[in-house]
Amino acid sequence: MKKLNFIMGLVLVLFASLFVASCNNDDEESLEQEFAHVLDNHGVAYSFSDNGNCFGDGGGIVQADFDNMFIGHGWKHYATWEIDKNGKRKSAEYYSNMLGLAPENYYFDSDTKLTTYYRSDISGGAVKKNEVAYTFNDNYNGTSHTVLLLDNNEYIQITGWTLGAQPCFCMVHPLGIKADGTTVYGVSIYVQMTDKELKAMQDSAK
Repeated sequence: MKKLNFIMGLVLVLFASLFVASCNNDDEESLEQEFAHVLDNHGVAYSFSDNGNCFGDGGGIVQADFDNMFIGHGWKHYATWEIDKNGKRKSAEYYSNMLGLAPENYYFDSDTKLTTYYRSDISGGAVKKNEVAYTFNDNYNGTSHTVLLLDNNEYIQITGWTLGAQPCFCMVHPLGIKADGTTVYGVSIYVQMTDKELKAMQDSAK
């Protein structure tokens, strides 16, 4: 009887583990599915400007909504996909097979300053932070694009956003530079942190 109870216990534990994993997978899939149309740029290719910058269609946000949603909140990376030279989103998550390269998280201090948080391999994986000034522009180059122009010569284009129970947004931005000097662009999903997550991130930064 004890042996039978032990076996039944193992079965229940395994079932519970599978159930939790399944729920987590469903959560991960649902957010990507929710933004699928935005991530795939509404069925058309992402465009590249004359100077090579990549942009998506639509998704603008006005200053008042931006201030309400972003300022004073932390944002954690959910997933990123590279945009190829033809303006198509690649299917594989960009960071899933990257060694020594991690995404940034954000905290919007004000309507002109944000702080990025990232893990530094040089510092043994310690969390580092960097303050960046930015300019909000919801009429970029005469379009409906909402672009944050950063003082480090990079940019963030907000292509989709939702408040809801889990505030999150999509953005197009440069990911890095290849050995041949070509800039890699991607589209990412970020999710608003809880107060506890934000405090933990800020406290861990050096």
